[in-house]
Amino acid sequence: MTTKIHSKIEEIPTIADFVLASVTRDLADFTAYSPIFTEAYLTDFEAKRKIATELIMTDSVNYELKATTAELYKQLKNFRSLLVRIEGYLHLATGNLNNEKLGLVKLRLNINKGNIEGVILNGRSFITNLTKNKTVLMEKGLKQEQLDNITTLLNTIERLNKEQNLLQSKRSENCLKNRDIFNNLWDLLWPVMKAGKAIYKGTNESKLKDYTMTQIQKRMNNERKKAAADAEPPADPAVEPAK
Repeated sequence: MTTKIHSKIEEIPTIADFVLASVTRDLADFTAYSPIFTEAYLTDFEAKRKIATELIMTDSVNYELKATTAELYKQLKNFRSLLVRIEGYLHLATGNLNNEKLGLVKLRLNINKGNIEGVILNGRSFITNLTKNKTVLMEKGLKQEQLDNITTLLNTIERLNKEQNLLQSKRSENCLKNRDIFNNLWDLLWPVMKAGKAIYKGTNESKLKDYTMTQIQKRMNNERKKAAADAEPPADPAVEPAK
């Protein structure tokens, strides 16, 4: 009987990939701990991981999701680039404005965290405050075009975020239709993670992290953020990143 899955079903193949690499490295320790962990176990583990991965990768929704996510983070980079220019005008108007009250601090915090919903919420507030204080800022060089562009960029980010959420839901639904495939993979993945904790807890904290769900998910999120940060901003003729 399958143990309750402790992650999003579509993330299981990626988690399995991390864990499989670790247990392959540590197979001698696992075999010494229990005879069930053999080369044959790893072969079966890898075969079921490939089946689940191919199911996701060949899903047309996944292609759409990847493209939408890439575009979302590229537009976020454009937004960040334009924000640097606008921030310069805020510094020039320091005697007249309070940057923290304008909402720039919270906005930057959410951008750095990759919290898109937070970027949208705080971005709206920031743009409202910019508009209220645009007379002072325009005296320092801010242009109406820049206000229009940052509003357009935020609208684009909000639209892409909604599309991303919808596609993620569709992908989850498609995965649920093939739950047996993911259950079969989980039935091999979960015993490895439980054994890894038993083997390394109190003896090797570094390796323990390789079998701890929260640590693996944190690593996955960090790799996603790094990939987004490494992406080049697109050339967008409609909205120039900086003026």
